[in-house]
Amino acid sequence: MRILPAVFLALTLASGAMAQTSATGGPLNLGGAAAADSLRTNLWLVEAMMGEIAGEAVLALPPAPARVLLVGRPVPGDRAGELMRLVTTRVLKDRGYEVLVDHPDSLKGSVPDCTAQLSVHQVELTYPDVGRTLGLWRRWVDRDVSVVVSAEIAEAASGRLLLSERLTRRFSDRVTNDEFPQVNSRLYPFTTAEVGESGWQRRIEEFAVLGTLAGLVAVYFANTGD
Repeated sequence: MRILPAVFLALTLASGAMAQTSATGGPLNLGGAAAADSLRTNLWLVEAMMGEIAGEAVLALPPAPARVLLVGRPVPGDRAGELMRLVTTRVLKDRGYEVLVDHPDSLKGSVPDCTAQLSVHQVELTYPDVGRTLGLWRRWVDRDVSVVVSAEIAEAASGRLLLSERLTRRFSDRVTNDEFPQVNSRLYPFTTAEVGESGWQRRIEEFAVLGTLAGLVAVYFANTGD
């Protein structure tokens, strides 16, 4: 049974050639927001990026405890807009602002100092590539998440614009096959996606690895046939 060392060596070389497990990070600053050993789910990443966008936008506001009126209520079915509004409200309250909602009965005589509208243009999740051993067993999945929001902040009394920008956050990393069921969630339309497979180049690599394995086995038998 001396064939086993040769096959094991071939499998080791193949898996090393077909996948790299080092993660790559985008411009999103996630430091301190989660424990170093915690698993960042798709929902966690989207909320973190929305929180960064909201945090950047509120820098245009006067100091707390100013009263901020959130305008532009999400249309029914706009799950991304609803989540963005919740995250923005949380960021404002955490920074000491008084949050008012855009509803006649909710103001109760309160006069806002500023208005803020954060409209979501895009929340996109993709799994652009996967790594497989011998083209059969999935080892890792590349993940790419992006959020694009238009932020507009104005003085309530004068209407003077304090901020009008499109803000973007993007994050890319790699999750193992064991982690994938935990990060992929159907809670929102943008927290799940189809796993992409690369094209002919990946298939050529798979055939090359299988051919190398078959060649090593043939050479072994040829050398030990006597």
